[in-house]
Amino acid sequence: MAIWIREWTAITVCALLAAGCSARVGGPPDIVADRTACSHCTMLVSEMAYAAAYQVPGADARVFDDIGCMLEAMRRAGLRAGGDTRLWFHDAGDREWIENGGAVFVRSSEIRTPMGGGIVAYRDAKRAEEAAARFHGDVVPSIAELVAVKGEQ
Repeated sequence: MAIWIREWTAITVCALLAAGCSARVGGPPDIVADRTACSHCTMLVSEMAYAAAYQVPGADARVFDDIGCMLEAMRRAGLRAGGDTRLWFHDAGDREWIENGGAVFVRSSEIRTPMGGGIVAYRDAKRAEEAAARFHGDVVPSIAELVAVKGEQ
């Protein structure tokens, strides 16, 4: 009986460790709508179309309810796009994560984002151009250019 209990305990511990290791290490964070707070403004993330996140090596990913919040948090932390910082943006159309350089941005004062950043991301440049025309905005083709544009404001 004692051997069976030890084996069962060992199997349970291994299963729990394997489950923990199966989490998306270094991947985009899980966001639970109306439960996950923005790392910058502390508002709850309620609209996935505007959500963003970043992660620096050795730290947990930080989640944002607005791309503008993320850009401001990066500025305050002295972070820049590229290098070891991993970035994720939700596609404004399909709400799926876009990693790092795969995003094209649309910036417009007519885009109503949770904290007024007025920026959305798209995976597809054509959809970004359509959104820019609809919202009388600008297409910003990369995160590096978006950071530069926001730094000038």
